[in-house]
Amino acid sequence: MDNALMRGLQALDEGIAKRPMSYSPIDLMPQLDALYESGMPAGEKTGWKTIDPHYTVMEGQMTIVTGWPGSGKSEWLDALLVNLAAKGWRFKMFSPENQPVETHISKLVEKVSGKPFGFGPTERITRAENKAAVQLLAKSFRFMATPAETGASVTDILAESLPWLMEAWNKRGLIIDPWNELEHWRPNNLSETEYVSKTLSQIRNWARSNKIHVWIVAHPAKARRDESGKLPIPKPDMISGSQHWWNKADCAVTVWRDFDNPSDEVDVHIQKVRFKHIGKPGMVTMRYDRVTGRYFDIPPRFSDDMERAGMRVRSAA
Repeated sequence: MDNALMRGLQALDEGIAKRPMSYSPIDLMPQLDALYESGMPAGEKTGWKTIDPHYTVMEGQMTIVTGWPGSGKSEWLDALLVNLAAKGWRFKMFSPENQPVETHISKLVEKVSGKPFGFGPTERITRAENKAAVQLLAKSFRFMATPAETGASVTDILAESLPWLMEAWNKRGLIIDPWNELEHWRPNNLSETEYVSKTLSQIRNWARSNKIHVWIVAHPAKARRDESGKLPIPKPDMISGSQHWWNKADCAVTVWRDFDNPSDEVDVHIQKVRFKHIGKPGMVTMRYDRVTGRYFDIPPRFSDDMERAGMRVRSAA
C-alpha cells in the first residue's frame, strides 16, 4: 500500500472518530436510572459557606475568572485551590504572572499557614511551619514554567498537564493564569473572535473528556469607566474575543474591588452557572486579608437577618 493511500485512510479514520454520535433516550436508560437513584451530582464545595449556594466545582467543566488588574482575581482563585486541595484535589498550574515559581509558592504557603511569609509587623511563619506547608502543597500542586525567551501554547499546556493529573482517579484541575500570557498562533484565515471560539471549545472538550476542571483567568479588554467615572463590574463578554467567553464557559466569576473606596471587602460575582445543580448566579461580599492572602466569609448582618425573617413572616401571612 503506497504512502498516499495510507495517509488518505488515516485521515478518513480520524474524520470518522470526530463525527458526532447519535443516541436514543432508550440507549441512555442505565445512566438515567443511575441519576434518578442518586440525584444530580453535586459540585465540590468551595470552603466558603457564602459562595457554595452560587458556585461549586465539578470535574469536566471550565470556569472563566475575570476582573480588573489588581482586583484580586488570582488571589481569590489561589485561595479556592488551597481550600480544594484540603479536600484531595490536585492541580497543574500555569501562572506566568506569578513567576518566579518560588514567589507563587510563598503566597500559597501564606494561605495554608495563615501567617505572612516575609518580614513585617505580623508574626511570620517559622522555618518548620514553612517546611510543613511546602510538603503539604507538594501533594496537590505542580507548576509549569517556560524559559523567558519562549512561551507555551494551549496545546503545550494541555499535553504537559495530563500525565500527572491522570495519576489521580478524580478531583483534578488545570489553571491558566492569565490567558494573554499564552502563545497564540492564530491562523491568518481566522479572526480573533473565531480563534477564541475554537480554542475555548478545544479546552472545554479536553476538560470534559478527561474529567478535569479548567480555570482560565482572563483580563477585560480595556477599562471602560461609566458616566460617574467608576470602573464597572466586568463581564466575560468584555474580555478580548467577546461573547464567546460568556458562551463557552460553564461558569463565570468576576472578582471586583472598589478602587475609589479601598477596604478589605471584595465582591465576588458569579455571573454564569450552566447547570442549576452546580450553583446559581449571584454576588457575595467577602473579606480579604492582605497579610495572608486569605478570603473569609462575612457573616450576615443582624439587620439583614431581621429583614429576611420579616419577609418570611409577611409571605406566610
